[in-house]
Amino acid sequence: MCFKQKKRLPERTLNIWNRHDFAMAGLGEKSRIIAMIKHFGRCLKWSGQRVVRGYADCDVWSMFSYLQELMPDMLRHLKDNRHGSPSYLGENYTNEDGILVNDTCHAEWDKILDQMIFLWRETDEETCSKKNPYEDEYMKAFSEFDEKYGFLGEKLQTKAELEENKKRGGGGTIHFMDEIPEYKEIYEKHREEDEKLEKYREECKDEAIDMLKEYFFSLWD
Repeated sequence: MCFKQKKRLPERTLNIWNRHDFAMAGLGEKSRIIAMIKHFGRCLKWSGQRVVRGYADCDVWSMFSYLQELMPDMLRHLKDNRHGSPSYLGENYTNEDGILVNDTCHAEWDKILDQMIFLWRETDEETCSKKNPYEDEYMKAFSEFDEKYGFLGEKLQTKAELEENKKRGGGGTIHFMDEIPEYKEIYEKHREEDEKLEKYREECKDEAIDMLKEYFFSLWD
């Protein structure tokens, strides 16, 4: 490893003691206060699990999304707070004092880490830099559809579908926006863009994993 001066910068970390999660815990419950107290108990349990085994049950429930946030945060912390960079990067040269040095490795390692951070964030729909250009128009149409035809198009159910639903003991047949001519175009445009975005995020995931494989044993300080 070749060494550099350490920088101390603000950082963002994952935390199970999240105010948003406490607020969401009370939704749909008879007592919001009791729901939040129960969630407090779960947070205590999860904190203990992280101390003992290094991960909590809540981390496993959606492991891919946990890693989507954890990996770029850790890589950012490494980039901003590391002491050195892999010595196989950059180029060795003799300085004016006749000493063989390599300080170009730092800039090269910065670029690699930046690319890894970027790719991991691109895999996450929430942090991806690319968005569906039809999102606002689609959501407006979806709200209109929901208001006119009910949740999941329940008002579009035929008598035959209603009878079949009764035989099944409840539930309902789902009807989508594209079944209504006035919403079909925006539905299709939005769907096509979503497919492109999913493909892009998949490609970013593959490249992020490839870089992780290539630099796996260099991710230390």
